[in-house]
Amino acid sequence: MEYSFDIEIAKKYGINEAIMIKNFQYWIRKNKSNNLNYNDGRTWTYNSVEAFTLLFPFWSYNQTKRILSSLIQQEVLVTGNYNKAKYDRTKWYAFVDEQTFVDSAQCNVTKAKKQSVKRNNAKDDIAQPIPNINTDSKHNSLYTNMIAIYDGFCLKEFDAPSNINGQEGKAMKQIIKYLKSVCKAKGDDSDSAIQNAFKYILNNWNQLEPFYQKQIKLSQINSNITNIINNLKNGKTKSNRSSIAREILAKYQ
Repeated sequence: MEYSFDIEIAKKYGINEAIMIKNFQYWIRKNKSNNLNYNDGRTWTYNSVEAFTLLFPFWSYNQTKRILSSLIQQEVLVTGNYNKAKYDRTKWYAFVDEQTFVDSAQCNVTKAKKQSVKRNNAKDDIAQPIPNINTDSKHNSLYTNMIAIYDGFCLKEFDAPSNINGQEGKAMKQIIKYLKSVCKAKGDDSDSAIQNAFKYILNNWNQLEPFYQKQIKLSQINSNITNIINNLKNGKTKSNRSSIAREILAKYQ
């Protein structure tokens, strides 16, 4: 995968910031063209820091947070919350000056494409930022966040990143489907509820019986998900767990 940035923007805001801006330009321009996510006079896109770290694997979680904060402090981006559910804290982003970063940039891109076609009658050389991952898909965003949570678990417990192949990716989708049905039965099947449920399971992994602790692949977790939840529910976790943990655990009771 290739990444690109505008040199003039990099001079003004920083190279990392310019790479991130390129990504926001792509998705906000796309949303604007499709009349999506228009609120309070701006066109928005949304994503989590965890998902951004997967989009940009050369940045750590803290680096990604710093870059986003930098763009907000430099008044390039503004944040909002237009989620339908009040408990959904997914952060939304828009350009402070949409005309400069989206409308004017679009004109420059269109002009450059026309010049490229006239010059060599070949496909244009305008780099598009990370077009393979739709960050404006709630489904894809949930899947990406869940993978990021699992990857963090692997790094913490085994000092190695997760290895996600087709089988493991399919298993994650099944885990999401199962946790969604369980959370829905308790009245809250939001993305954040599903993620919190998965975090709780992984955060209490060392409280499981030895057999289940060895089932660390997503395919194994998926096959044993019901037993794993029951194992946690039946008192295998520490007695002094926090009220928040008790609230999450209650979803499975």
